[in-house]
Amino acid sequence: MTRVAVYNLYWSTYGGGEQVAGAIAQAFMTDHEVVLLGPEPIDIDTTIARLGVDLTGCGYQRVVDDLTASAASADFDLFINTTYLSSAVNHAPVSLYYVHFPGQPQTTRQRVTQAMAGGGARMLRGAQQGKLLRLHAGFERRTRSIDWVGSYTKFLANSTFTAGWVTKLWNVPSETLYPPVRPEVLPGTKTATIAGLGRFFDPKFGHCKRQLDLLHAFLAMEQSGATGWRLELVGGADGSSREYALAVRREAVGHPVGVHFNAPRSLVHDTLAAAGIFWHGGGFGEDPDEHPERFEHFGIAVVEAMAAGAVPVVFGAAGPAEIVRHGIDGYHWHTPDELVQFTRRLIADDDLRAAMSTSAQARAKDFSHEVFTTHLRDIARAAAVS
Repeated sequence: MTRVAVYNLYWSTYGGGEQVAGAIAQAFMTDHEVVLLGPEPIDIDTTIARLGVDLTGCGYQRVVDDLTASAASADFDLFINTTYLSSAVNHAPVSLYYVHFPGQPQTTRQRVTQAMAGGGARMLRGAQQGKLLRLHAGFERRTRSIDWVGSYTKFLANSTFTAGWVTKLWNVPSETLYPPVRPEVLPGTKTATIAGLGRFFDPKFGHCKRQLDLLHAFLAMEQSGATGWRLELVGGADGSSREYALAVRREAVGHPVGVHFNAPRSLVHDTLAAAGIFWHGGGFGEDPDEHPERFEHFGIAVVEAMAAGAVPVVFGAAGPAEIVRHGIDGYHWHTPDELVQFTRRLIADDDLRAAMSTSAQARAKDFSHEVFTTHLRDIARAAAVS
């Protein structure tokens, strides 16, 4: 029986990355010995409740950072790294690295600093003691090495968008393996509702879901005579983005718009089940070359909405543009005017909206756990014999 290690430093955060890590572990549990590597033992019941994956039967081994994970990897036949921005060196005979995103491109200043530090480190490589040794250590700290990438058999990316940046930033190819999505919401009785789902992040922090821009588009649509529909914006919010979140709520007053902060999951379910249309704006107003980290690298919420029968109208870049087939499952917008135009088309044509809803539900199945597991196991087998 093959021993498989699944390494993640953030199991207890129960985020999207950990959901993928759990699905990876599940994919190998039936016929392999799977050991979960992380800082603390996995809470099985919470993992089932929060991530929808049952890791009963997996072993556990404590590792607290990339160095201890690297040392542990030597004891396994297959080492799978799922930790965001990990630089752990692999020592297993076969290894996979699942990339959520490879980081932020360097600025011109950072590139210059990196080049100077690299040159200084090379010049002082033979230093043995004293001031020169300390200078060498300082240069090394400023050098962003990617030598560790050569220790992995294969890299997997959560989207084609991410795969492109893996090549740009890490200089290695990767294969796209979309995350698995287990939809929790089935289509309900559809109402004249447009749903927007995502955390309320102030744009200054990056990765903003652009709720204020979506609201402005809805108000423009309302002013142009498209009445009878509601916009429901649902998402988490914390103190750091308080002003942005409250600005959305203030501008919604007096309009058929609901703004819901930190709502219970039941409200999320009810909103998606009833929504006829789903809006997504992540990445709007950002430069994909300068700040690719601010885009939606995949888009789990988009798949969940599609599975619930809501027709997606998404900003046409990065992960959502790969998920939604323009004109088949929904639409891609690039300007607020296009967002309004495509939405009004759907509102005006019940048959079109129904047909796209059916197509969206079928498309969502392409991102199922079953599809993910089959693809992952095929990749692992190919890596083992390469």
